[in-house]
Amino acid sequence: MNLLEVDYRANSLDVVINGLKRSIDELKHFSEKNQWYDGLFLLEDSEHIFGLAFIAFQNYINASIKDLTAMGGKELQRKYYKHDVILSHNYTRIELIICLANYIKHKEDDTQEFHMHTKKVLEVFSFNTDKDCDITESAVFKGLDLLDKNWDLIVIKNFVFQWRKSACTEILSRS
Repeated sequence: MNLLEVDYRANSLDVVINGLKRSIDELKHFSEKNQWYDGLFLLEDSEHIFGLAFIAFQNYINASIKDLTAMGGKELQRKYYKHDVILSHNYTRIELIICLANYIKHKEDDTQEFHMHTKKVLEVFSFNTDKDCDITESAVFKGLDLLDKNWDLIVIKNFVFQWRKSACTEILSRS
C-alpha cells in the first residue's frame, strides 16, 4: 500500500457531514411539527447548513488534491478538479462543489462581487448570481438539485470520497 492511498482526512469529513445532516434532519422534523415553519423558513435556515457542508467538501477536495499532487505542481492540481463526472459545459461535480462553497462564503459580502470564476460557473449552470435573490433561487439549492435530487449530504460525501480514491488510483498508476 502506498502512503497516498491512506485518506487520513476522511474521518473528519465524515464526522462533520454526518453532524450537518443531523442538523438538516432536525430542521425537517421541526417543520413537520410546527405548521407556521413552512418550506421557506426551512430553506432560509438550511441554506447555511448546506453551505457549511460545501465548505467542508471544498476543504477536503483542495487538501486531497494538494496531498495527491504535491510533486506535480499547479497544472497537475488543476487536472484533478476535472477528474470526475461532467455535469455541464465541461464542469464537473467537484468544480460545482468548489463553486458552491465560494458562493456561500461570499454571498453575504456586500463589498465585492463573486470571484470571476465562481460567477462564470454559476452562470454556466444558469444559477442566479444576484446576492439578494429569493431563497428559492439560491445557487446552493440549485446545485443540490444537480448533485443529488434528494439533497442527501451522505450521497454527495460518498461520491467525493470515490473521487479521491479514483484520483489516487490514477496518480499511482502513472508513477
